[in-house]
Amino acid sequence: MIAPAYPHLNDAVERAVGEMLRVQHWGTQTFVSTPIFYPSGSPVTVRVSPAEGGFRIDDGGFAYRELESVGFERSFASAADKARQSESLDRDRRCLFTYADAEQLSRAISDVALASWNVADRVFKRIADQEERDIEEYLRGRLVSIFGASNLEDRQTISGSSTNPWDVSAIIQIDGHEVVFQAVSDHANSVYRTSTAFHDLAALPHAPKLISVVKDKASMGRKLIMLSQAGRVIQSDQADVDYLKAAA
Repeated sequence: MIAPAYPHLNDAVERAVGEMLRVQHWGTQTFVSTPIFYPSGSPVTVRVSPAEGGFRIDDGGFAYRELESVGFERSFASAADKARQSESLDRDRRCLFTYADAEQLSRAISDVALASWNVADRVFKRIADQEERDIEEYLRGRLVSIFGASNLEDRQTISGSSTNPWDVSAIIQIDGHEVVFQAVSDHANSVYRTSTAFHDLAALPHAPKLISVVKDKASMGRKLIMLSQAGRVIQSDQADVDYLKAAA
């Protein structure tokens, strides 16, 4: 019943998969671009070249370049050592690599790609966590300045509709109503965590006002849409009046 209704299904799927996975040959080397993406948005790419008894598979130094682009290339060695251990890979100063024969090639490409992504993600997450802490420290100072120290609660935990307790950056009391502020970095984990918490809090019978505070809206890309669906979003350096409007 399905096949006659979708006569071009196979072709459509094959085209889609072809766009997700790209292979380019350059001399004696082949580059495989995977549907996994570094924090910069570029695809994780694996390089395959001939070697005695089979092939050498490495990440072409692309994870190292991701870190180098933000000045954290010195973190490559420690991050690569942690990532490679779970996949039984080797590393040099800039690359993760392994050797495989034809039968092991598919698995080796997958292992190197995943480990390379993990290296970049591990370091960028650490950067993002520090950014979130910096925003939160700045934010609490701004909230005291705008709303007064007496309105800023000491507690930084609030339970949602699911009864799960959520850690938040700040809770303000205004005329008997709660306003929750959450510092959010541009790392996906920070965005997803905040979105999940805010949707849970929004389901409360008497839901608090929910406000995400980011460093730079423009750098958030499509992640800003996810945050906007869960509450108001303001930039940390916006004027006092913008904080007051968001909390009103």
